[in-house]
Parts: sequence; C-alpha cells; structure tokens
Amino acid sequence: MPTSRNLMSTAALTLALSATPTLGQTIYVDTSSDVVDFGGAQQVADLPGPDGRISLPEAGLASDNTPGVQTIGFHIPQSDWQFQQFFPGRAVLRPFLGFRVFDTAIIDATTQTAFTGDTYPEGGEVVIWQETYLIDNSGGRMVGFDSSSIHISGGSNNVIQGNTNTGVEIFDSSFNLIGGVNPGEGNTGGVIQIDRASNNIVVGNTVQRLRVLGWIAGGQAAMNNRIGGPSLGERNFITGLGTLNSQGIPSGFAIQLFDSIGTLIENNQIGTTPDGMQAGHPWTTSGIYVDGENHNITIRGNRIAGILARAVPHSGPGYFIGTGISIGGTGVGVSITGNSIGLNAANQPVLGSVTGISTANYYLGPVQSISIGTGVPDGGNEIAGNLLNGITLANTSNGVRIAGNSIHDNGALGIDLINSGFLTGVTLNDPFDADTGANGLQNFPVLSAAQSAPSGFRLRGNLDSLPSQSFTLEFFLNAACDPSGYGEGHTYIGSLDVQTDANGHATFDHFLPGSGQQGTVISATAIRLATGDTSEFSTCITLQPLPCTGDFDADGDTDSDDVISFFTAWDSGDPAADADADGDTDSDDILIFFTSWDSGC
Repeated sequence: MPTSRNLMSTAALTLALSATPTLGQTIYVDTSSDVVDFGGAQQVADLPGPDGRISLPEAGLASDNTPGVQTIGFHIPQSDWQFQQFFPGRAVLRPFLGFRVFDTAIIDATTQTAFTGDTYPEGGEVVIWQETYLIDNSGGRMVGFDSSSIHISGGSNNVIQGNTNTGVEIFDSSFNLIGGVNPGEGNTGGVIQIDRASNNIVVGNTVQRLRVLGWIAGGQAAMNNRIGGPSLGERNFITGLGTLNSQGIPSGFAIQLFDSIGTLIENNQIGTTPDGMQAGHPWTTSGIYVDGENHNITIRGNRIAGILARAVPHSGPGYFIGTGISIGGTGVGVSITGNSIGLNAANQPVLGSVTGISTANYYLGPVQSISIGTGVPDGGNEIAGNLLNGITLANTSNGVRIAGNSIHDNGALGIDLINSGFLTGVTLNDPFDADTGANGLQNFPVLSAAQSAPSGFRLRGNLDSLPSQSFTLEFFLNAACDPSGYGEGHTYIGSLDVQTDANGHATFDHFLPGSGQQGTVISATAIRLATGDTSEFSTCITLQPLPCTGDFDADGDTDSDDVISFFTAWDSGDPAADADADGDTDSDDILIFFTSWDSGC
C-alpha cells in the first residue's frame, strides 16, 4: 500500500522558494494589444519591436530567450485599457491563444498598481482574459492578478499569491506554494485544483472550491499535498460551490479528493462564509468529498458547517441534501480527528447538514481503516446540529472505529449502522452478534446501573457479543436522553476494556473519575479491538446518587447487620464497599461508612 511522507512546513517551503536563481531584467508590458512584431531568438535587450510597444506575448518570448529569471511587470496607461464595461478599473489583456512562459519567470501584476494607483480596490489591476501557463517553471511567481486563470505545468517551487477571483491549477508539478501565511498573500475567490501533482502547500486562501485529483491507475497519484496547517495564518476559507440541474437537484462540494495519497486537510473553515456564521454556497452538498481511490488521508482540526442544499424537484416535495464529510470509493486509511462538524464559529449547533459524516456504498468495495476520533484528549470530533444522523455508515462499511467524540443535538441517531437490508434506525442487539451490515452491526453495551459521586461514576452492566474477543467500552454523559432512547454521546467520560467469555458474555462494575450530576444520563458504545468495529449508542440510563452508605444491606435500618455486611464486603475488596467510588476499598471507605451509619443516614 502506498505510504505518505511528512510534508514540508510552510516556513521551510517559503524559505526554499526564496532561494530563486539570480534575477534578470524587468520587462514592462505597456500595451493591452496582443500584437507581436518581435520574435525568433530576440532577447530582452532587443525590446521593443518596430511598433515601439511591448505586449504580453512579446514579454514572454523575450523572457524565454534571455538567461536568468526575468520579471514581467505592467505599465499599461489607462488610456489603453479595454473592456471597461466588464472589468472597470483594470487593464485587460486578451492573448488570442492564452499566455505561455516556458522559462522561469516572475509575473507581477502589483507593478500595475504601483504605476496607476489602486484603481480597483476589490482586487488586482490586471486581468489576463485567457489561460496563463507557467510551463516547466521552477522558482517562478504569479502575483496580484484579478479574474484570471493560472496554470502551472511541470517544474517546481513556484508561488501563486495575492490573486483575486482567479482560478489556479497545478498539473504534474511539485513543491509549489499557493497562498501564504502573511496578510495579502492568500488568493481570494475562484477555485484551486491540484491535478496529478505532489508535495504542494495551499495556505491562507479564501476560495470557493479545492480539488486534489490523481490517476492512480495511470501511475500519477496526487501525493502528499497539504491543505491548511496548524497556525491561524495557514487556514483556508473554502466556502463551497454547487450547481442546480434542470430537475432542480443541487450538487457540489467544497473539497474533493480523488485518487490521492497522503493528503492532509488541517485547520480550515469549510462550507461557511468567512466569518463562520452562515452557510456559504446554497447548492453545496458535500463539505469534504472523498471519491476514487485514496490512501492515508488526514482530516484534522477543521470547522465544517453550512453544508445543506435544498432540492426543489419539478414533481414531488422538496428535500435537503448535505453531508459534512462524505467518504466513498476505495483505498486504505482515513483519519478524522479534532474537527467541528455542524457548528458555527460561536460553537452553536445551528449549521448542520443532513448527516455529519457518512460512508457510501461503492461497487469496488468500501474504504478500509477509517477512524473517527481517537479516544484521547483533543482527538475527538464534535458532531452536532445535523437534521438526521451524526454518523451514518453504509452497510458495506466495516472496521470504522468511532472513539472519543462529542456527538449531540442531531435530529436522528448519533451513530446509525445500516444493515444488509439498507434499513436505518436503531439496530437491536442479537445473540452472538451474528447479523451483518455496517461494522458487522456490532452490539452495544447494556447499562444496568449508573451512580454518581463527587469523585466520579460507578457504572455496571454487560456486553453480549462475539465469543472470546476484546472490546473497549466508551461512556458518555448527556444532559438528556435522545428521543429514540439510545444515546447520543455529548461528553466522553472514559473507557473500559473487557473480554467476552466463550459464550460471548462480559460483565463490568467500573469506576470512572470525573464529576456527574443527578438527573443526567449515561450512554455507551462498544469497539471491537481486533477490527475497530464500533456499535451504535446504547440505551440511556439515568444517573442516580450513591445509596445511603450506612444502610449497607438496604433494609431501611442502620444496625449491626450493616456493619457485618460492610466489613465482609470491604475485606474481600467487593466494589460495593467502595463508599467513595474511587475504585479502591480502603480506610476512606470505612470512615464514610461509619459517618453515615452513625447518623442513621
């Protein structure tokens, strides 16, 4: 299986990109005309041509023919600006067949701003109204354009920064930086596409859509690309993009991964307006859409919200479509940790989708080794505010480990495992866990008692599942039970490992440190350690206060029988004598018992 490598940090890549070859001359384009009366092997020193002006294609030819890295700038007088009805305040260049530079060049539209002033405050002052191609450039740059289309093909270590309403495509090129961590370096508007290209970094941008596309079958995967990063300056704001077809059905996404390896998506804001308080594009149906064959994908620390599009078919009632993270296709390894899904920037669960995370049936087989949360601090996801389920697993999905998350305030189930008959809703436990469907329809634990004490929780119950298997049981505190009677799991409070016997049975009487409140409820899940298969949430059980410790035999009186019963249990280490519920039977329990016994409770 392909494996990923550690990606270069943004700071390291920026330093590497700054080490470009010695800069050559600066060529100033001074006409919006596309005329070329200059060619062959002529160089910068031969400019201008017979008409006395320098056009964009002439600047490109001279740059290609002249040793060193040339800078192409712009000094186009406003009297020569065209198409002002479409692009007011900007110099528009329209090369007939697009613009291509085959030797490394720096193309800097900010020079036009310096020449004529800030005539278009909403963006750059130069528009190239056809595709611009940097072909086999290494160490090149395109900076400060508006409403243009930039393509990098081949080469490496290029920078695309400070462009507005501009599409960016990286094809078969590596170690490029799209955006930057400093103010003004990010690109705004447009879309970004990384196509069969590797080791690229995308940071600090505000765009509609981002795609990472490979072709594993053809030997050209998109490998080790990084979208965002841990710092605030590296965050991308990806607002989403979609279309409405002739039948009134929306379709679109914010991020798509197709045939990628080792992609990292970290600390981005996906699907909302940049302030995080409203949905972005109204026809976006997936926040992160994983399709094709993908390996070793990490989705970490993002805010994904506002992914909810309304279908308005010409016949029949309207309905909603939307999934925060949709995982389809094939491959191995998707890790989803520390994300906020369905919550706005104020952490209110009001921007949910139909489903927070879902896996899809796929005719070639489902993605293997999916993990949602880690079961350790800061590793869990918060998934809330969705119209239906927090997590929905298709009936072909197995080995999906769901651990340590906060799942709450969803309209249906916290976790829904679809069975082999495509049925949704609560899946009841069955003997020996023999049924089939998502995650093998892993049985959930059954809680028989849950008691709260100042120092934690005492939880009792059982798990009936596959014989002679190891499981991790996870426990969650909720303000109230889900209307279904099963889950959800708002606050993760801890876990317990158990082993089933030859009959598939395991019991537990376990203390978890923490603080509970009488009247809140506990739910639980079971994770089969060998496979990662995780159950739906268990039925809820209401927390009760620990009973009167002095009335140990619960006969309504505090008398000598209670003393005998208590010390018999205490001497044997029976958890029933653990009066302070701290997991130990020690002298503290004796003090608590006699204090309660002496007072008559």
